[in-house]
Amino acid sequence: MIVEQFLPALHWGDAIGNSTLHFHRFLKSQGVDSRIVALSIDAALQEIALDFNQYSECADSIKVLHFAVPSVLTDFFISARGRKVMIYHNVTPPEFFVNFSPELTRFTRTGRDHLQKLSRTFDLCVADSRYNANELLEIGYECDIRVFPIMIDPAEYDHAESIAYRRLLSDERDTIIFVGRVSPNKKIEDLIKVLFFYKKYISPAIRLVVSGKTDTLPGYFYALRDLAGRFYLDAEDILFTGHIPFSELLAVYRSGDVFLSMSEHEGFCLPLIESCLFKVPVLAYDAGAVAETLDGAGILFRQKSVEMVAGMAQRLIGDQERRARLKKAADERMAAYRRQSNPQRLLEWLAEK
Repeated sequence: MIVEQFLPALHWGDAIGNSTLHFHRFLKSQGVDSRIVALSIDAALQEIALDFNQYSECADSIKVLHFAVPSVLTDFFISARGRKVMIYHNVTPPEFFVNFSPELTRFTRTGRDHLQKLSRTFDLCVADSRYNANELLEIGYECDIRVFPIMIDPAEYDHAESIAYRRLLSDERDTIIFVGRVSPNKKIEDLIKVLFFYKKYISPAIRLVVSGKTDTLPGYFYALRDLAGRFYLDAEDILFTGHIPFSELLAVYRSGDVFLSMSEHEGFCLPLIESCLFKVPVLAYDAGAVAETLDGAGILFRQKSVEMVAGMAQRLIGDQERRARLKKAADERMAAYRRQSNPQRLLEWLAEK
């Protein structure tokens, strides 16, 4: 058996890239001829993956497309030979970018067009979540559609954290964390509003750490900094880490008193799983696949009342009994997630005729 995974970009630290690499290593451990083909490859991964421009099609391979953005891989897969599988990671709806970037608005709209164009291409579609699977059904996909979550290697999270970063976040302040790229659908502005209310009306001993890329949409990031400034919140109140080394990300998770998500669109949201792994209590707006991904291992809310959310965060930080219940629920969620994300399941699906 030959399995070839295709994706537009293979980046170290990216959820899709890490899941691709994890499955690649598993396939090789099982004696499967595994290959990764990408349009863009991080320098550190050049020896692991093949540039698509140098790829010669193998008619006998099982070809797997990781789909999240439009690319030339769409036309390639439509005409490619052999068994074809898509792993659908969702496309952020274009309306989130309208006020910030005409380019990203067009790009995500094109992504939706490509997704429609591919609707009759695959023998099997694998969605990260039931939410994503339902999107494919609504578009008109008629192939076999199954659900399999983004994969992680839990052993990687046992590594040492950055001591300097942990010290930076170890003081008298409580810490609200959010992990994810700084993008309009993540609604970072709502996190800032909750922080302002909490600091002004509940306790000044609070900070917000937002850990994720800030350069995807500079206009949005600058608007967030301007909003924080108008609320008189400084660098000690809000830390935008940008894209940081994994050891520093571990320090962020291990310093978190609560993970707060105000995001309005999530196709899976891997940081929720990571929060469960670190037993950081989760408070999240119920949008997209959030409830499905948490599966009871967090507290959901459906109204974006700043006062209410800030109060919920305060109670979650201070209520040790509730924190203990959520930590137990997080353990149960991780046990279920490990079963659901067992790469052996995906390998068996690929091997079906």
